[in-house]
Amino acid sequence: MDEKLLKKTAFQSIAFMLMIITLSFALNRYRLVTIEASDKGVSAAIDSFSSSVSSADGKVVKPQYAKAKENDPMNAGLIEKADPLNVKQQLGERFLMIKKPEGNHNSIQMEDLFLTKSIRITLSGVIEDNINSSMIVRVIDGEVFQGEPVFIEETDLIMDSEGSLQPVVRKNYGKDIVRGVNITSIYNEFQKSYTSEILITFDHVYVHILHEDAQYYYIDLKKPREVHDKILVIDAGHGGKDAGALSNEDGFYEKDINLDIALHLKELLDQENIKVYYTRLSDDKVFLRPRVELANVVDCDFFISIHCNASTVSVPNGTEVLYYNREFDGIRSKDLAEICLDELAKKIPLVKRGLIEKKDNEIFILNNATVPAVIIEVGYMTNNNDIEYLSKSTNRRAVAQGIYNAIIKAYDTLWVNMGDRN
Repeated sequence: MDEKLLKKTAFQSIAFMLMIITLSFALNRYRLVTIEASDKGVSAAIDSFSSSVSSADGKVVKPQYAKAKENDPMNAGLIEKADPLNVKQQLGERFLMIKKPEGNHNSIQMEDLFLTKSIRITLSGVIEDNINSSMIVRVIDGEVFQGEPVFIEETDLIMDSEGSLQPVVRKNYGKDIVRGVNITSIYNEFQKSYTSEILITFDHVYVHILHEDAQYYYIDLKKPREVHDKILVIDAGHGGKDAGALSNEDGFYEKDINLDIALHLKELLDQENIKVYYTRLSDDKVFLRPRVELANVVDCDFFISIHCNASTVSVPNGTEVLYYNREFDGIRSKDLAEICLDELAKKIPLVKRGLIEKKDNEIFILNNATVPAVIIEVGYMTNNNDIEYLSKSTNRRAVAQGIYNAIIKAYDTLWVNMGDRN
């Protein structure tokens, strides 16, 4: 054999072997199923938990959940503290373990940042600035992951609009549900302790249920459908720098009217046994994609977006409801739109302008929704009669009452025919 060819073949063989060794190492890290021996305390705690949670008599225990508390402005998930003696029986197939830091007055707070599929955990009264990612463990179907998430980059071929295959790189995390861990600590000179903030980003929106014992915080992670029978997403259109439509006079912004209606609606919905996710409850800029992705990922029953209309070519007036002619789990978006229009007409004196069917890519959130979705255009910002009505808080409360009545009717007439979605 030619000497140059022989050397080339040998070089290629060595390179191939190195690639296999590197890939094998990455896969072993990627499929982490045991806790490293450097933290025996966490290892011992993990060993005491099995992948299936059972009671003493061998029967599977189904946890009981209290109604969600409204502890933060974005309607956080369940954060009920459980009986520390029965933690094992109350944890499900996926949960976090966080080792309690040293300190006599440790406390924990959780904020559900569901628009970014994240949770912010704040630990107060920490003596030393030693909170790190290795103290954060998650158990998923019996497999254990610790610290920063590990992934492998994989390339998929996706066909573009012109019919050509284009390589798209994606991150494969396997069974790990965590996508990122970020930790920051601030020292409080007066209290002589640290406050540590842990931001964890997940693959999904989860309901977070807090348990604890003497050594650990346990955060059970449930998908919304595993906890709640009824799920609703309310979207107050526009916000922040995106003001929406502007009135001809007096400087009323659509974003403010939409938000105020949503806040009045929240007061009514808080009394119902419905889990409601709000895309915003303050004057914040929220892009379109996170709004509709929230509705899709929580698999809500109804997605209702609140807006006001405008026109520059004429002076139309009245209420319209926009929809796509689609059906999900036996529910037609058109039926939801009709209920919203009818119930609003009963509560407010604005003209019942009608249903507007949209097609193709006209409305991003409606086109991309995988759940029954409508946009309520309450009135026209550019019509003097409509804006005079909408400018008054008592009238916006009446709008909210009409939308609330529509939601209750939709659950009574449409939702009852929906199949089992749990």
